[in-house]
Amino acid sequence: MSVSGPAAPSTSPISTAITALRAAGESGDADAVAELLAPDVVFHSPMTSRIRFEGKEEVTALHRDIFAVLEDIHTTEPLARGDTRSFSFHARVRGVELEAINLVRFNDQGQIVEFTVFVRPLAGLATLFAALPPRVSARRRGRLRGATVAVLTRPLAFVLRTADRLTPRFL
Repeated sequence: MSVSGPAAPSTSPISTAITALRAAGESGDADAVAELLAPDVVFHSPMTSRIRFEGKEEVTALHRDIFAVLEDIHTTEPLARGDTRSFSFHARVRGVELEAINLVRFNDQGQIVEFTVFVRPLAGLATLFAALPPRVSARRRGRLRGATVAVLTRPLAFVLRTADRLTPRFL
């Protein structure tokens, strides 16, 4: 039995799309993400199961907001199973490190039909929670609502970042 060199990379529409999605994320290019989205795409919020963003326009606008608050995005190689890909990324939000996992489902044409994002550690999620929802709320509902959301989220983020720093001292 002979063993040949490594298998050639897959050039399926899904493989091509996940490569493009990772590149768009690392460069903060929401327009490039838009080119990959199915018209009926759904994005599940990492902060609450009560919010989902639906449709190509809304998910593209959300990515503009995401890229406005995240810095230094670096992705990892994807894991694959059927029509789904998963990859992690590291970034900073307001100087706080975060790590996230994107779970992305594609259709047969290689268009993204569903995003689910999971974020850790708690301090990173809390800081993202203080930065992103006020921006999204201001875009969708007006500046006053955005300011109201900011007033509600900032203290929570402060408490959770503080708990993240202090709790390990007691464990």
